[in-house]
Amino acid sequence: MSSFPNRNSSVPDSNEPWDMLIGQISAPQGLQGELRVYPHTDFPERFADFDEVALQPERAPLRRVKILGAQVQGQRIILKLSGVETREQAEALRGARLYIPKSMMAPLGEDEYFHHQLLGLQVVTTAGEALGPIIQIIVTGANDVYETPLALIPAVKEFIRLVDVDNGRLVVEARYGLKKDER
Repeated sequence: MSSFPNRNSSVPDSNEPWDMLIGQISAPQGLQGELRVYPHTDFPERFADFDEVALQPERAPLRRVKILGAQVQGQRIILKLSGVETREQAEALRGARLYIPKSMMAPLGEDEYFHHQLLGLQVVTTAGEALGPIIQIIVTGANDVYETPLALIPAVKEFIRLVDVDNGRLVVEARYGLKKDER
């Protein structure tokens, strides 16, 4: 497996939790313990920047492991982790989740937010109508869609008027068809 050199982009505080989901192992890759990973990030190339990740197999405790190599292949990451030497060991990790601490997350531009920052925000319209909290973010090819119990909101500037993460609020343009019962 060809790999990129690991460049640790940030050194986390030793007490910082490793709780930011960045990927999930979907299958073994090859015979030497490589792993196919579905990235939960808009920056999959950053896997090559990390020296380690926290690995959490199903029904097992979280543990930190060294990354020996990472390569982007289409919409997947091929990852080589320390201690995973065979296809059988890789198969046993199918479904495991990969985490990093917040301090190692990629910086965002203006008006960009991580999904974890948006989930739970209370959505109100410019007319003052409450639409409930964002319960899910649907990723589409064109733009994300924020789902509340009452509405589906395209994440585009013509709908989004204010994102106030600090106060837990998202203000959207009041338009017919925004609410689920108007469709």
